[in-house]
Amino acid sequence: MAVIRDYEQQVYAGVLGKVIGVYMGRPFEGWWYPKLKERFGLVDRYVHEDLGKPLVVADDDISGTLTFIRALEDSGLYAETPDEFYGDTWLNYLIEGRSVLWWGGMGHSTEHTAYLRLKHGLKAPHSGSVETNGQIVAEQIGAQIFIDAFGLVAPGEPELAARLARKSASVSHGGEAVHAAVVVAGMIAAAFVEKDMDRLLDIGAGLIPDKSLIARLHRDVRQWVATDGDWEKTYARIDRKYGYAKYGGNCHVVPNHAIMVMAWAYAPDDFHRAQAIINTAGWDTDCNAANVGTLMGVKVGLDRINEKYDFQSPFGDRIWLPTAEGTRGATDVLVEALHIARMGRRVMGWPELAAPKGGAWRHFEMPGAQHGWLAETDTFVARGSAQLSNVKGHSRLGKRSLRVGFEVGPGRVARASVPVHVPLSPGGGYGLTGTPQLYAGQTVTLTGEAGKLSGPASARLFVRYHRAGDEKQPGGIAYGPAGALQAGQGVELSLKIPAADGWPIQELGLEITGQADRVTGELFVDTIDRGGKFDLSYPPQMHQVGGKVPGWMLDNDVLRGPFSDDAEEVLRIGKNERRGVLVTGTTDWADYTLSARLGVHLADRAGILVRYQGLERYIALVKTPGKLQMVLRYYGDTVLAEADAKWKVDALHAVKLTCRGRKITAEVDGEKLFEVTDEVLGRGGAGFLFEKGIIGVRDVTIRQ
Repeated sequence: MAVIRDYEQQVYAGVLGKVIGVYMGRPFEGWWYPKLKERFGLVDRYVHEDLGKPLVVADDDISGTLTFIRALEDSGLYAETPDEFYGDTWLNYLIEGRSVLWWGGMGHSTEHTAYLRLKHGLKAPHSGSVETNGQIVAEQIGAQIFIDAFGLVAPGEPELAARLARKSASVSHGGEAVHAAVVVAGMIAAAFVEKDMDRLLDIGAGLIPDKSLIARLHRDVRQWVATDGDWEKTYARIDRKYGYAKYGGNCHVVPNHAIMVMAWAYAPDDFHRAQAIINTAGWDTDCNAANVGTLMGVKVGLDRINEKYDFQSPFGDRIWLPTAEGTRGATDVLVEALHIARMGRRVMGWPELAAPKGGAWRHFEMPGAQHGWLAETDTFVARGSAQLSNVKGHSRLGKRSLRVGFEVGPGRVARASVPVHVPLSPGGGYGLTGTPQLYAGQTVTLTGEAGKLSGPASARLFVRYHRAGDEKQPGGIAYGPAGALQAGQGVELSLKIPAADGWPIQELGLEITGQADRVTGELFVDTIDRGGKFDLSYPPQMHQVGGKVPGWMLDNDVLRGPFSDDAEEVLRIGKNERRGVLVTGTTDWADYTLSARLGVHLADRAGILVRYQGLERYIALVKTPGKLQMVLRYYGDTVLAEADAKWKVDALHAVKLTCRGRKITAEVDGEKLFEVTDEVLGRGGAGFLFEKGIIGVRDVTIRQ
């Protein structure tokens, strides 16, 4: 099977279109056409500032799309992933009430309803079927909004995309909702090779039963488009026949799918026009604009997304991705697009591509990509001093770089930065979870070259930490050594990240200063890499801010300091029902040692864990009543080793897990207890587990 030309770039365009649609439509989600028309006229621009809302937000349309596709690689079977595993993926990546979804409750949120079915043991596809949840609940919009990536991994193969989409959609939905999802995924897959919109709509509708409501809707809307020649007239017809008054529940798929068909038909070759129509039409605006955006991104191509309006540079590709595995909680469009494309190559049986620029952590090797970097504008000293853009050239290992244009002088510096950890306070209504991408002891290195300079200037890297007691603003800052910039010469800047008493890094940044009254110039960033060994230690009670432990991801019900009779300072954390975790680290971690002192107050199971890849994937040293066990959690528990052990209530015991290659060694109170083999994971974060009760923790260290 021939590899499609510019496959990775087309995937990037699709993911970019998805994210743009969410950010454009989210501020007025749920508004109807008359209100939007009165307030904004045609919504052909970002209006978040008009409504006092942030542009970059966590949103289920993005999070679900980028999370549920992971079933393919996690199973290791890709296109042959079994139906049940798609549901297992939900249980691995979702923290109930906190991550990815809108947690609206049983029978109100279709996705929450399906999650509860899965949680209580019902397997996919029964978890989302009409027979299980009833037609109204099963046919809401969620399956459609999560489905785009299944089209992106099946380029030019709409039937394959339809098969994968049907499996994924059926975890949470049934009936017409699944038909709508299949249409969207199939059209996206076809758009890699077919650029005629009428043909794409034919292909999409041809993937579902001709007598289905979604197929009939397609025929009606396309006929009205041909007759009306005016999208607002067609919208009125849709509202009368397929509108919210006809289809109940919280957010039914039928009305929203109908106006998506309308937008595609009226703007078949114009990304900006399609976004303006779908957003002005209203209803579930972020969902609809996102699906429209993915298809249009692939169809028109990367170079035409911003041809009429600069959608991209205001957010610099930033994405919040809150899942139960926090590595990419703070991520960006290019990282996620290349992740999807790697899966797509496996699905299609194509050869893998070499990682850009020798596997650099951040490489900017795609037109427009900023990897989440933005010029800082929130302080007077830096406002307006830097301008960022992705440009050709100025790269030793690739073809592109990030240009930082600057104007500095007395009282003026140029700063640009990127988040490497989610903020403690969510924005936009969805919870944020994640772990930092940089840790104490590691070294960050930036390579590039200086361009034109009007005078002497220097640059240095910095990192910011959360400020103690303030959950909204990062506070502490650490700088690397400054390097002088010389026009046309290479630049290498580095920063070894210092310990900060356990506070996590929030942002990585670049600062440029001048040594003259006014200096203008440019710095081209080629690569940013991270390396070295992390060395982490935490205060006895850890840090607790606003019910969270900064830098750690929680699935818990209880978080507090010591009890009145505790002899030592401890962090107490617990879960009322089922199992909870407290986790840090990333899936890049392989060989390291986690040590702590652990006590059990009241818990059925408690312990420390390593190689964490989600709630269903890790290895743990677990204290149960009367025993210590080594347990592989892999979509269920397997005991690898065990020994008798009795602990007194609240007594603290020194526990340690050491990962070296495939060997995991457990020590308790200085004695080697177990050595087991890791056959399936290999990498992942570290932390604690607690089941139906409370544990106490202190003296936590994690070292390579």
